[in-house]
Amino acid sequence: MSDNNTIRMSRVLCDFLVLTLIAIPLYIFHEFVPPYRRGYYCDDESIRYPWRKSTVSRQMLIVIGLLIPILLILATELFRTLAWEKKCEQEFKTYHVRNHSVHRLIVRLYCFIGYFFVGVCFNQLMVDIAKYTIGRQRPHFMDVCRPDIGYSECKNPDEYVTNWTCTTTDVKLIHEAQLSFYSGHSAFSFYAAWFTSLYLQARLFRPLFSRLLLPVIQFLLFGGAAYVSLTRVSDYKHHWSDVLVGAMMGTAIGIFVALFVAEVFKRREIPSCGPTNEFGLIRMDRPDGVITSQSNGNGSNTVVSTQHVIVSEVDPANQRLTLLPNSSSSSTIINQLPSSRWRPDSFMDTASYYTARSEWDATSGRSSIFGGIGDRRFMDFQSIQSGQPSWLLESLEEEGH
Repeated sequence: MSDNNTIRMSRVLCDFLVLTLIAIPLYIFHEFVPPYRRGYYCDDESIRYPWRKSTVSRQMLIVIGLLIPILLILATELFRTLAWEKKCEQEFKTYHVRNHSVHRLIVRLYCFIGYFFVGVCFNQLMVDIAKYTIGRQRPHFMDVCRPDIGYSECKNPDEYVTNWTCTTTDVKLIHEAQLSFYSGHSAFSFYAAWFTSLYLQARLFRPLFSRLLLPVIQFLLFGGAAYVSLTRVSDYKHHWSDVLVGAMMGTAIGIFVALFVAEVFKRREIPSCGPTNEFGLIRMDRPDGVITSQSNGNGSNTVVSTQHVIVSEVDPANQRLTLLPNSSSSSTIINQLPSSRWRPDSFMDTASYYTARSEWDATSGRSSIFGGIGDRRFMDFQSIQSGQPSWLLESLEEEGH
């Protein structure tokens, strides 16, 4: 798309062409490339498990693993368009193809679902490269192949058998029995779980009916991925190390595609309108600055305010920041600051407020040491530690402490 939000069909056709070119090597691997022929030791018990039917077949995994993320993306974009953004239509871009307008919902679905499929191709390509290059036997290899050397009788367990021939006739099973490392089921399921979870975290920027709903959906995605991966071990389709590496690779590719290819957090599209703080809970960040007091030599104290970063009460979803300015003035600078930033119910972090207000006022009664500052004006305990001790001792002596 160009800067004027006009969608060029040439760009769309180029996207489909690139996606097709990525998928071609997958077809070549499965149809024409034989796996690496690896040898074995006849007493290797890790490849002598019986063959079992898969609990989660490849066809079932493809249908479920593609259908669930697509449905979640579709439901999310529909909900955003019809519910959250209904009052903010003017804030979003409008798209055009030649003389026809295209709704932003179509553009979003094309974008995120397209990136998801690109990641699927990336993930499967990495799986096939590893499988056909390494050629590790599955745990049921001996049962499927029944090689002519060492299957019925292991006469020389120290011999590494390389010149073997399968006595069974199921060519497809023999082919698959040499593609154990690493688990494609595990890699694909964890890729889908990570991509979808990060997408939902970015696009559902406000609580969805309940703060628990989104974490539950994400947990179910990872729980399903874990279940699929573990069945590959219990079905004797993969060694545990195959499943572990598959989960790691799927996780890495899912995070990479979501954050750096699809850039889901850069495409959050948070509108300025809408309800604020609808659940009454606001995340609080710790300020990154302190208030210090220094003596300027003529008997008065100078208060130096470093920059504070405070999460705004007004719009927690957008994470807008309010900056306390850098300044140097007399001690009355605290009284000049808006009271909303210094009152007890403001966003000063808990430790700073407790030590400044509760500990100094309620416990030791030393609020007067700050030169008669009133009820709302107080110094941060961190400032007292970092300031010069002389002014503090003088103030203590004046109060008779």
